[in-house]
Amino acid sequence: MATFKVSQKRVNKKGEAPIYISFYLNREKVEVPTRISIPPTFFDKENGIIKKSYEFASDKNLIISNIKASINDILVCYRLRKENLTTELFWKEYNLPRNRQNFYEFCEEYQRLRFQEVTVATQKKHRSCLNNLKSFQSSLTFDQLTTDLFRRFILFLRNKRGNSEITINKTIRTIAVYINEAVKKEIIKESPIKGLKLRGAMETTAEALNEQELKILVDMYKQHTFSGTTHDVLEFFLFMCFSSLHISDARAIQIDQIGNDEFWYMRGKMVNIRPRVVRVPISDFLREIINHKRKNRTHGQLWEGMIADQKVNEKLKQIASAAGIKKELSAKFGRHTFATIFLRGTKDINTLKEIMGHSNIKQTLIYAHVLDQDRKLGVKVFDYFGN
Repeated sequence: MATFKVSQKRVNKKGEAPIYISFYLNREKVEVPTRISIPPTFFDKENGIIKKSYEFASDKNLIISNIKASINDILVCYRLRKENLTTELFWKEYNLPRNRQNFYEFCEEYQRLRFQEVTVATQKKHRSCLNNLKSFQSSLTFDQLTTDLFRRFILFLRNKRGNSEITINKTIRTIAVYINEAVKKEIIKESPIKGLKLRGAMETTAEALNEQELKILVDMYKQHTFSGTTHDVLEFFLFMCFSSLHISDARAIQIDQIGNDEFWYMRGKMVNIRPRVVRVPISDFLREIINHKRKNRTHGQLWEGMIADQKVNEKLKQIASAAGIKKELSAKFGRHTFATIFLRGTKDINTLKEIMGHSNIKQTLIYAHVLDQDRKLGVKVFDYFGN
């Protein structure tokens, strides 16, 4: 912490002298006014505080203490960012109270204005990410948002919370939404997240069913192995496997979005960011499911009355057990299964990107392990020549 000196200046006509806080910055003396003036007899020069005998002394001493803390916050912030703090920059920072605004309050205000535009699932994700940050640091102002702070936050998520790199990246990207908004409003100069080097979260494989496992479930569906809600959940899951849809998008699909050869939709998570119509071809088996579920209806949701996501996942684990599939089956397997089987059959990653509604080919590359496997198998034909 910097060394501060609290002192008074010349006495005015009222018999009061203003109190200043001084410190040295790059060997240059900086004096910060407290806007408090009191008679010199009530000022404790040795300790740099107002004597208790003066009216409202405790409140005024608190103001002095808070000013010291604000000055120190600026000095520490620049030191952590390894930036040179000049006198001119100091006054700019000090006179910009927005910089010491509560970051979480800013986030709450942003949510009040924007949450009506996003899905409930997105709202939950944002709250969860910010709660993780609050667990790491309960009080946070904008001038405390440094690259170093987020490096330590990532370590907290990785070591204390046990989060995967994908989850960590998603958390950081979500928090970046609020920070980028603050940059736009010129509350901060630039994003501290910009300097972070995140581990490659895309270097992974998505969990999916293989062709044989999917065939088992299709046969069980056709044979009506299950009844009631369990059969409905299996049908819903197979719809996702053959349509590429995420569970929230599958729930939202409307009958009038389904054509003869394809259906169209807009990914829920992207509708308020980069809205784009995605068109998906309809296979013969997918058409069977659609016709069975649609019956004679011409409008409305295709999947009416489906149980909650958590219950769907519970049913899927029961179905997997009955089918002898030794995987922790959940709804997310549906979309991943479509992608891996499509890519294995076509080798066309660019078309898959369009069908999946990905905005960036990097998102589609999580399925590239399928191509890697096929390349290894392809090279094996050359083993013949070594025999």
